Amino acid sequence: MKKIILLLSTVITLSACSFTRATPAPIINATTPPVTQQPVPTAAAQPAVATTSDATAPGTKIQKIDEDDDGTVVSTAAPKSKAKSNASATAVKATSAVAAGAAASATLGGVSWLAPVTGGKIVQPYSAATKGVDVAGAEGQVVVASAAGKVVYSGNGLKGYGNLIILKHPDNYLTAYSHNKVNLVKEGDTVKRGQKIAELGKTESDKPILHFELRKNGKPVNPTPIFNN
Repeated sequence: MKKIILLLSTVITLSACSFTRATPAPIINATTPPVTQQPVPTAAAQPAVATTSDATAPGTKIQKIDEDDDGTVVSTAAPKSKAKSNASATAVKATSAVAAGAAASATLGGVSWLAPVTGGKIVQPYSAATKGVDVAGAEGQVVVASAAGKVVYSGNGLKGYGNLIILKHPDNYLTAYSHNKVNLVKEGDTVKRGQKIAELGKTESDKPILHFELRKNGKPVNPTPIFNN
């Protein structure tokens, strides 16, 4: 009896093993085996490749490299040439010198007088009544000292003259500059020939003009030659 029971147990066990081996493994994809996807390299992992638009143009020379907080910044712009800058500055100075040299002047009474405004046109000629000349110009135009001297008056207390400056020169000469937009010197100042002393204006005048007078020992002198080259 024990042998029969043992035999039945063996048959049942073998049948179970046979059933287990006959059961196929589950199939995920009946046509295509599963494919493991490879990770895509990020932009940081890819090697930098210069494109036509990003690449430095042929012939361009990198002039400097600046260190920035965010990294290295490369500048391909060529730095300004100091020699060129100096040349430009020299050209400006030369132009200024030409402009200054182009100002009209004349020698009267042994003194070389410079026209107080450049390119000014006399619109009111000299006469015993006017005691000077009226010169047209643009408002704000530079007014310079006709000769070296000392400022003996700067103000607007003389009726009909507006903002007025009077300079005293050697040999008892005086020059007067009136209707200024603004006086840039004060009484007691010493000025050089050609120094800016005022801006042309129209104080107590209906249009921008400079009324200019030249006097010797207090007497008016015709300044017209000063404005003619």
